[in-house]
Amino acid sequence: MIKWLDIKETFRNRRFILFTLIFPLGWYIMIINISRAAKFFDVSNGALWFVVACVIGIAGNSIVTFSKKISETQQFYRLQSKTSHYAMKHWLLDQVVVQSVLNLSICAVNVLVGSLLKAITVNLSLLVLIILILGLGLYLSVIGFLIGILVDGDTISALSMPLSMGFGVLMIRWDTFMSGNGPLIESINFFQQFFPGYYLFDIVQKMMNHQRWEVSLGKYLLSLLLIIVVIALLFSWQQRKIKHLKTIHVDM
Repeated sequence: MIKWLDIKETFRNRRFILFTLIFPLGWYIMIINISRAAKFFDVSNGALWFVVACVIGIAGNSIVTFSKKISETQQFYRLQSKTSHYAMKHWLLDQVVVQSVLNLSICAVNVLVGSLLKAITVNLSLLVLIILILGLGLYLSVIGFLIGILVDGDTISALSMPLSMGFGVLMIRWDTFMSGNGPLIESINFFQQFFPGYYLFDIVQKMMNHQRWEVSLGKYLLSLLLIIVVIALLFSWQQRKIKHLKTIHVDM
């Protein structure tokens, strides 16, 4: 019941509609039309742009919409976990389901539009890409959850556009679209290798060129797991901070 209410409420959120559906979809339609008018559209570009549109939308949902919801509702669910059988772990599992459904809906909209514009082909490769994109969505949702825990809702609202675009840009591998990469792109690429988006686009390119992509998949999965290290470090830091505050309180 809670999952359905969360999904229903999110689809009524104008911020969700703007940042995760309208903006990336508008970009997707525009870039397809421009590339066809300039006569450089091909199947490989179509797949890359589909992934870009999905990543931009999912970044908006996971980093902006989700983090703001966590920031505004975490205290309520903490209280509920103490006064009912609905524990925090149940809430977190429900949020995983909700985010997966929302991110899948973002992909579905892009699949529909891409198919209508004949920019993508619905086949097994596309299904694999969607599964990998949903994995990236869960990764970004974890980051959104951390932002929601650490940052208040008003600040998230004020930074919604920079946060959405920042993480969207961070997950997109720009050397797949640009020729003659200079020092700036090379520096960005080096930094992006710590994030799963870099390897997702590597997988897309190798799929489209009918090359083996198992090694890239392994690196992609490993980069997804790095978020666990970040969570462990933040949890350890928080525990030390709480312990330090308790020590100060006892000394006083």
